Amino acid sequence: MTGGRIVAIVDEKDEERWRREAADVVDLSGAHVYPGFTEGHGHFMSLGAALEQVDLGGTASFAEVVERVRAAARELPPGEWVAGRGWDQNDWPTKAFPHHRELSAAVPDRPVVLRRVDGHALLVNAAALAVAGIGSRTAEPSGGRIQRDASGEPTGILIDAACDLIERLIPPPSDAVRERRARLAGQRLASLGFTEIHDAGTTRSDLAVVRQLAGQHRLPIRVYVMLDGGDDALLDAEFAAGPSLWPDGMLAVRAVKLYADGALGSRGAWLSEPYADEPASRGLEVTTEARLGDVIRRATAARFQPCIHAIGDAAVSRALDLYDRDVGEAATLVRPRIEHAQVVRPADVARFARIGVIAAVQPTHCTSDMPWAPERLGEARIAWGYRWRSLLAAGTRLDLGSDVPVEDADPRLGVWAAVTRRQLGGTPVGGWNMAEALSSAEAVDGYTAWNAYAAFEEDWRGAIRPTYAADFTVFDRDLSAGKPEEFLKARVLRTIVAGHDAFVAEGGP
Repeated sequence: MTGGRIVAIVDEKDEERWRREAADVVDLSGAHVYPGFTEGHGHFMSLGAALEQVDLGGTASFAEVVERVRAAARELPPGEWVAGRGWDQNDWPTKAFPHHRELSAAVPDRPVVLRRVDGHALLVNAAALAVAGIGSRTAEPSGGRIQRDASGEPTGILIDAACDLIERLIPPPSDAVRERRARLAGQRLASLGFTEIHDAGTTRSDLAVVRQLAGQHRLPIRVYVMLDGGDDALLDAEFAAGPSLWPDGMLAVRAVKLYADGALGSRGAWLSEPYADEPASRGLEVTTEARLGDVIRRATAARFQPCIHAIGDAAVSRALDLYDRDVGEAATLVRPRIEHAQVVRPADVARFARIGVIAAVQPTHCTSDMPWAPERLGEARIAWGYRWRSLLAAGTRLDLGSDVPVEDADPRLGVWAAVTRRQLGGTPVGGWNMAEALSSAEAVDGYTAWNAYAAFEEDWRGAIRPTYAADFTVFDRDLSAGKPEEFLKARVLRTIVAGHDAFVAEGGP
């Protein structure tokens, strides 16, 4: 390796000569070396923040959430906001959204803001509602919902655009905090074997810090930026400057992230027909058609890749319609993406490939959602969900990721979910709608070669060959061989980015 690139793939007969000429020799002792894994859809700074906030993942009840928050609040200076993430009411005995009463009684003296696991809903206490001035007469914002009790008072649950009523008041982190979070996130991802992340919605402030780290050669892994599509000042500046790739390839700025709808778990995903378990709702159209079309046209003209979050079938159809109309023949140049594509009606499956749209999917969403998704969608429509094989068979290019910190980024879990469509406990026996599963080899490609294509990197990343980036993910076994239960036991031994160690396991080669 030289200059962060692979110089040669050496035959056994030439091994001794290369050993003599190499500056360093690492014997991997029979480990399995892959092209560097890429997290195809995640939230870089949000992961760093989540690593510092109250972890509410895996809570078995609302009472457990309250106790974790109460304990965290005791450790904070007076007046400091309590932030947490990861709760999911679908995991609790009572699966309805909670009321803030118990939370407000436990922490009455400071605002508490707790993000749901999908990132599309907040649970806040009375102090936070008071700071934001949210009451019975507060109007719901377009694309959002304020949950209310029988008397019309806010319950503390805010969905999609309604979250902005609170989030705009949270004291912003300093650049030093942002830098710390970026490094925490990068180190965490590197420990899982990732050499790059596609960052789905980079804000102006976060981009400034990431750029500074890249300029100082201090980014732990590569970052492919999708700009925050809600910030016109940011878009104007970046579109005028044009797509950029750092000379060492550690940072790319050439995509923009937009939202067509919310999330299925909080019933914000936009469906063509009402929810089976909430007939009065079809979800939320988070961004208007006019706004989406305007940004898509501007991005395409500037040669930026448009990436639209679309989960419900109505949102997916809207995104496809807009790409067909506003990107057209330029699709080969900008490679438009639909992020998540969780519910795709049969008539839309073939449209992805025909229009030239990449489906950026997250296998662990399938295994996390399967206990309750059938209730949301109903018996007939659930067959439209998480249909990776159908899309692939129709000629669609896929990109695999986790949506971290919504899900655990661990690629072993992603491969497991893609191949088995079962939860870790083995349920359901035989897998859920196995006609849509991927093979283990395809799942590995989904984290390597497929994700390289989704970021315009197929000419220099995603494969192990001369002139390509010296990005390697080293496992102690082959993830594409043997029973799925075996690759869950796999261990990341080493993560190498541009020829340098980003992670070395304790006791590893």
